[in-house]
Amino acid sequence: FRPTEEELKELLLEIDEDGSGEIEFGEFCQLAAKFLVEEDDEALKKELKEAFRIYDKDQLGYISTETLKEILREIDNKLTEEDLEGIIEEVDEDGSGTLDFDEFMEMMSG
Repeated sequence: FRPTEEELKELLLEIDEDGSGEIEFGEFCQLAAKFLVEEDDEALKKELKEAFRIYDKDQLGYISTETLKEILREIDNKLTEEDLEGIIEEVDEDGSGTLDFDEFMEMMSG
C-alpha cells in the first residue's frame, strides 16, 4: 500500500478526530485496524475461493444445493433436514438450486 500525498491527507483528516494534526495512540489503533481488517477480508476471500473450488469439482462456477447440504452436515452434524432447507432457502437468493461463489461467500462470511 503506497498512498499518494493527497490520500495521506485524507486519511489524516479521517483519523485525526481531535483535529490536532497528529495521530494519537487511539487514533493510530483505529487506522491500523482498518488495514488489518482489509487483509483479513482478502485472506478470507482467498480461503473461501479455494474451498469453493474444491466443491465445484466440474468447475462450472457453482455448487448444487445438495453439495451445500453435505458441506453444512460436515460443519454441524446436528442440523436437521428442516434446518438445512431453511439455510438453503436463505442463501440461494435466486432460487436456482445452485450457489455461485458470491452466494457461497456471503453465507460463509455471515
